[in-house]
Amino acid sequence: MKIVQLDESAKNEALSLAKEVLSASYDEKQTEALSVFLKERMSRYECKGAYDDALAGFIVYDENEAQIVLLIVREDAQKQGIGTMLVDEVRKEASAHHYARLKTNAPQKMKGFFESYGFEAANAPQGEGMMQITEMEYLLGREYIGKTVTVSVDRPYGSFHPHHPDVIYPLNYGYVDELISADGEFQDAYVYGPKEPVESFRGVVSGIIYHKDGPSRFIVTRAGEVIDRKAIMEAVAFEEQYYDTRFVWNNELN
Repeated sequence: MKIVQLDESAKNEALSLAKEVLSASYDEKQTEALSVFLKERMSRYECKGAYDDALAGFIVYDENEAQIVLLIVREDAQKQGIGTMLVDEVRKEASAHHYARLKTNAPQKMKGFFESYGFEAANAPQGEGMMQITEMEYLLGREYIGKTVTVSVDRPYGSFHPHHPDVIYPLNYGYVDELISADGEFQDAYVYGPKEPVESFRGVVSGIIYHKDGPSRFIVTRAGEVIDRKAIMEAVAFEEQYYDTRFVWNNELN
């Protein structure tokens, strides 16, 4: 099985496959409406296809929003890991650009697949029956929890906030050296522990702060240091209190 970027000719093949697959779950009017929607989206967004002897499935991906627009797998090729392979491809791409989450609007028939992959419902389902849609998200970067990374500090302990001069940083803040993307995008990180300015810090990712509609921030601590979640949350509250956040922790923390 190989996965390739679809050219215009292959997109026409993909559209025919989509109509075939969709017609098994939707009536003629619904299938036609979805096909029109898909054709327009395929002209705007990235499309990747999985091939065995023929096109086995494809995924339409909005790279600017890190959103899966549609995932289609040929009927006789389903439950063979092809959908997972396609989602893996765009997940890696989203991770490389340091998006906080990979999103999709999952139709009722696909909700179970996305849940098995690790997606979670972000909002209550909308619509009814087979036309019901659930907004879902997959939190990116969790594979770094517990890993050792190096943080270059550009906002040291005791420095003034660049946008709020009445706020002083009560901990060091910077970006993860290992995760600078090819186009210069950064993964921001708090350094919890040192009570003095540092230029660089090597430690363990003990947690990740996810903003509801924005980037994520790693929490990096000394390896083996005994700390607790409450203490970290209090330390970053000077900044994080203004956002709708979700904390994901290393299970070893109290």
